Amino acid sequence: MRIFKGAERAAKRLMPEAWRMYFRASRYELLMRRLAPVDLVVHVGAHWAEDAGFYEACGARTVLWIEADPDTFAHLQHLLAGRDGSARHLAECALVSATAGETLGFHRFRGDGASSSVHRATDELTTRFPGAGETGEVLEMTTRSLPEILARQGVEVAAAARPMLVVDVQGHEFEVLKGLGDGLRAFALCKCEVSRLPIYQGGARFEEIDAHMRAMGFRLASHRYVQVPRHGDVLYLRADL
Repeated sequence: MRIFKGAERAAKRLMPEAWRMYFRASRYELLMRRLAPVDLVVHVGAHWAEDAGFYEACGARTVLWIEADPDTFAHLQHLLAGRDGSARHLAECALVSATAGETLGFHRFRGDGASSSVHRATDELTTRFPGAGETGEVLEMTTRSLPEILARQGVEVAAAARPMLVVDVQGHEFEVLKGLGDGLRAFALCKCEVSRLPIYQGGARFEEIDAHMRAMGFRLASHRYVQVPRHGDVLYLRADL
């Protein structure tokens, strides 16, 4: 697999710049480019705001970044302060879940913390991603709800022309979605990390997330169902779009 990835990167370097985006691994990016402008992005599980430039290229005027780990959040703030882009970037340090006020353990993982989660790793995770196991450090954190955070930041989803929700919280995605209630319907797009394999202990599986999204009036737009990745990102659109 690493040999193929290396060959793919080498081939991309030889292509004209305008062609490279069509060879991205993530289908949602191509779809977002076609749907642009996306004027508001609420990104839960921000890490280091790696997608900031892409969101701005898609027309984002406001991006709200929400990150649970306080150390990761401190670095996120530093990175956002140094940006000179076209969007207004807001940031909140919070562990988002279905209900506020619940105490959960937040497990830190090795590397840069991108895999840290309220869920522990399964054998499947450590086999597929051998460098991303748990450090053994667990933070005791109090959950918050996404509607409360939006209100605190003064972000009105309904006022945006084409708002997008991004949920990338390492197995806890379903809880974040449930916490929005009917507020989920105010978003036009939702990008969500999904797993068809048991990556995190007790983590959400694609089937339950998909059933919830369809019940809330969304359709899977980035993939045919037989092509949904074992672990990766999918993009939903509100069915009336």
